[in-house]
Amino acid sequence: MAIIELRNHPKFHNVFISGPNEKLKLYTRNYDIGNRVYGEKFIISKGIEYRQWDPFRSKLAAILLENPISNFLSEGLNCLYLGASSGTTISHLSDIVKRGVIYAVEFAERSMRQLIQNTLNRKNVIPILDDARYPANFAKSIFSNIDLIYQDVAQPNQAEIAINNCNYYLKDGGLLILIIKSQSINSVKKSELVYAQEKRIIEKAGYYLMESINIHKYAANHIVLAVKKR
Repeated sequence: MAIIELRNHPKFHNVFISGPNEKLKLYTRNYDIGNRVYGEKFIISKGIEYRQWDPFRSKLAAILLENPISNFLSEGLNCLYLGASSGTTISHLSDIVKRGVIYAVEFAERSMRQLIQNTLNRKNVIPILDDARYPANFAKSIFSNIDLIYQDVAQPNQAEIAINNCNYYLKDGGLLILIIKSQSINSVKKSELVYAQEKRIIEKAGYYLMESINIHKYAANHIVLAVKKR
């Protein structure tokens, strides 16, 4: 374990940084002491264990490094996470959300087994084996108001899935962080046209598009939409 000095991120709650601003490294304080999720580095600072957050493995880390306008992280956040996979990003979100709940929806059984194993000691994560396309099907597992929906699914109708879940779960004034994967929507059409198409779907549904965040240098053919429910 390396011993270096960390400092609080100036904007994002429970996120820590090291290095110069042009080469920032991100960290979160490890909720599950001594356990790694994806081979991430451990850092000890003032006797506390932190995990380095890799933006090439986690799109949420990539988003934060692009300094978005929206500050959507808080200690008491209740988050519906669609496309949980094996829990790489969710584990860092779990480090951040100390008093909230993360409802982690994943469709693939193999990924769900890994997710359960990776979050076994993380009491603020609730794994849900279900299909994000059908939000009513997992309503019985959601028992709090949802402040944030974070969606990272490889489906051709990504914006529609997000809107359906927002209509069903997201509180008024809540935020949607939508990862748009252009290749999953249309592998032939230019990415910029795919992004424009998905933005139109969001706005036509009556949602406010706050910003668009380009994370191409960390994840090719991906952008992120930060959306507010009016």
